[in-house]
Amino acid sequence: MRFAPWLAIAACTATASERLHVVIPAGPGGGLDGTARAVGRALVELDLVERVSFENVSGGGGGRAMAYFLDNADRFETPLLVNSTPLLVRSLQGLFPYSFRDLTPVAGVVADYGVLAVRADDPRTTWEAVAAELRRDPRAFAVGGGSARGSLDHIVLAMALRLVEVDPRAVRYLPYDGGGKAMLALLGGEVDVLSSGLGETMAFIEAGEVRVLAVTAPERVGAIAEAPTFKELGYPLVFANWRGLFGPPGMPAETLAGHLHRLANMKESAHWQATLERRGWASLNAEGASFVAHLEAQERQLKEVMIDIGFVRPDE
Repeated sequence: MRFAPWLAIAACTATASERLHVVIPAGPGGGLDGTARAVGRALVELDLVERVSFENVSGGGGGRAMAYFLDNADRFETPLLVNSTPLLVRSLQGLFPYSFRDLTPVAGVVADYGVLAVRADDPRTTWEAVAAELRRDPRAFAVGGGSARGSLDHIVLAMALRLVEVDPRAVRYLPYDGGGKAMLALLGGEVDVLSSGLGETMAFIEAGEVRVLAVTAPERVGAIAEAPTFKELGYPLVFANWRGLFGPPGMPAETLAGHLHRLANMKESAHWQATLERRGWASLNAEGASFVAHLEAQERQLKEVMIDIGFVRPDE
């Protein structure tokens, strides 16, 4: 197997001696890669570690990186794996034989909330207008997303549709290879509504090219303060694509404690707050046992929706 070259960040004045190695289950660019490198950069610049190296291992929907990490964790001084909500999705679908239970959950780092958006000049200016049209005719228009049917963007759309009494299976969902291509489909008129992550949509919101109809955050997000939450609109939908860090199975308690200490200091820093604002991310405060509880709760939520749209059997 060939892997992307290691990239490293080093601080000349670093006072911490820890050296981390982060395996990323995706190629360069995108949410997982960006999260891993943003965390690494912050830890080094804040002198919380001496060095962070990165290894991109793409393929198999994340399964290749998981297998590699489990087989090779003892090769590195302090190995970590970055992952996100699709880990739960693919485990539920049985697309690979791993779950978060095969790892040591360390901490959730960021929450990237879902958005439903239209072009800025679209006459449908509210989620209620879109929902009303779909109730009249579920095939009135197509919704695009940057992941396959049954994957995250489709699931977020399905959650929203269920709450307005529209059958998600009746709505035309067009999957694209990544959020960038899905955005081009929206702007080019191939689809009329986009289901995506806020982080992937931020640049187009700031450029005035798209309008967010609703966001799955628990409260309004500063970067898009004009966009309502689903909760405000009367729908109990709160959902985030978490991105977090995992250690190998059996990781010593003192190693976990060290990670949690460093990450807590990072999250409190002005450096990290500026990163979150720039990226359109929210901080996810889930560490150790609370991160495990967060994963278990989201797994139950996802399974219910995936059964409803036909991507998981009830007995699985």
